[in-house]
Amino acid sequence: MDEKAAPAPAQKPRTIGERLRAGRERAGLSMAAAAEKLHLDIKVIEALEADRFAELGASVYVRGHLRRYADFVGEPGQELVNAYSSMTESRPPPPDLTQIPHAEHRADPRRLVTPLVGLGCALVLAVAIWWVLAGPRAATPVSAGPTTSNEAASATAPASTPPVQVASAAPTPAPESRPAAPAPAPAANTPPRDATTEANPAPARPTRLRLELASESWVEVYDSRGARLFYDVASAGSVQSIEGRPPLRVVLGNAAAVTVQVDGQSRDIPSGALDGEGARFTVTRSGNLSRAR
Repeated sequence: MDEKAAPAPAQKPRTIGERLRAGRERAGLSMAAAAEKLHLDIKVIEALEADRFAELGASVYVRGHLRRYADFVGEPGQELVNAYSSMTESRPPPPDLTQIPHAEHRADPRRLVTPLVGLGCALVLAVAIWWVLAGPRAATPVSAGPTTSNEAASATAPASTPPVQVASAAPTPAPESRPAAPAPAPAANTPPRDATTEANPAPARPTRLRLELASESWVEVYDSRGARLFYDVASAGSVQSIEGRPPLRVVLGNAAAVTVQVDGQSRDIPSGALDGEGARFTVTRSGNLSRAR
């Protein structure tokens, strides 16, 4: 009797991160190369492929990164986003810590002994100091007896040495006071100088950048000090208004779908700033667009 072959064990369904990693490996790309192509931080790629979605912030940011990376490596982006949504909805809600009963804490009577002893010592010390300061003071006796004959004789006897007369010195005449010279009048039409204004010139006026997106695109905006003003996937049909100190450095993942306005004036992206589908350019202090260096 022929033995039936044992059925092959069913493969465990792969996770979202494993599918993304397999798609990247099929494309022959490393994590660094994928991050450079998508203008993303390599930590975002590592978190997506390791299913560490909590490191990417709110769920709206996770969905945007997940869809964009899945489409890039050839995986169905919407399917993976739906899998992530079902995974987050299936998680049990966190327990309500306010409903957990707490044991009643009873005061330990032994803890009150030390404060009471210290208070009693302070009262005793205060009473002793008051008693010392408010006690009677012995008065020093003053003799008021009659004057002896020797004291009277010494008081009535003339002085043996005649008093010396000191001639008063002639008063020194005061020097003649001369009127002070008048201060020079300030020059006409000369505005006063402010040392604070000369030391600290007024900062540059902030530039208002407006981006209108016809379709989804990755957007990065940095100010003159390198501070990140915007760093996210902007959805289709949205308008992003950003303000910062010029010059502003802008990175777009889908330049053809973005309309640029600077301080209310429409600006065209220079052809030299295009990099495939994306673009890298700088918004100067005068409001013009130039290729990023």
